[in-house]
Amino acid sequence: MRRKNKTIRYPEFQVLLRSVVLFCLVATIAFGSEATPEEIALWQNNMMNGVKAGTQRDYTKAEDLLKKAVGVATGWGSNDARLGATFNTLGLVYKEEKKYGDAEIAFSRAMAILDAAYGSFSIDVGNVNFNLASVLAADGRYQGALPYLQRTRDIYEKILGRESLKTASVYCMTGDVYRNMKEFGDAETPLRECADIREKINGVENADLADALMSLATVYVHEGRFFDAEARLRLAKNIRERTAGVTSPLFAEALEQHAALLRQMKRDSDAIQEETLAASIRRQAGSGAPSGAKQPAK
Repeated sequence: MRRKNKTIRYPEFQVLLRSVVLFCLVATIAFGSEATPEEIALWQNNMMNGVKAGTQRDYTKAEDLLKKAVGVATGWGSNDARLGATFNTLGLVYKEEKKYGDAEIAFSRAMAILDAAYGSFSIDVGNVNFNLASVLAADGRYQGALPYLQRTRDIYEKILGRESLKTASVYCMTGDVYRNMKEFGDAETPLRECADIREKINGVENADLADALMSLATVYVHEGRFFDAEARLRLAKNIRERTAGVTSPLFAEALEQHAALLRQMKRDSDAIQEETLAASIRRQAGSGAPSGAKQPAK
């Protein structure tokens, strides 16, 4: 049985809406005249409303609207970039619904169209490679995700540079994939690079840095580097306290992972304090472990 990955969080819909709106607004200018104004308006409406539904987690509605957008764009030719963008967006909805097979098919169709339209080293093709990697990782097919991550990294580094947040996300996912494969030696370097880039660009107090630090700490635990792991878990805990709040399940998760390591370090009294606070947060939230939570270090 495949292991379902519950540790890699990449909330695409938080950043997708603006790019889709912009793409839709310029569609009339950027593409040929084979589409009527009425068709373009219908496609734009379905695309934007589909993405809005996705941001609201109404995935059934989002899927229905985006399928309608696919139907409209199909009439403009099988290699139309608008069709590729629509398949990519539909793939993100399928991924959120955990329809991983459907997502993989949608992303693959988007890849073929956008590669033909923009070229293999375009940012659009890089994004779809990343999306394919993310859905394979979410489905536990870690080995299959690695070639797509390498292609994404090549594209992002060429276009955006090594020290960009999008490149950092590739490093982090690569490290998380190796970590889930228990290849901790290969996981350390990309996770460390991801953390360094995120800290350099957005400073210490940002939630994405905390995610990278927690993954890196897990690697250090498995390598027996407890002091290195503890320093990063302590920082991740402090970041989540400031960015998510003291009542957040994400803060509770950081406390629990830190406490588990403190137990391994024979610092039981310190661990009890962290466990007690985490348990109090869980009781108040009434939510149990957060969606996508990392398991405590062990």
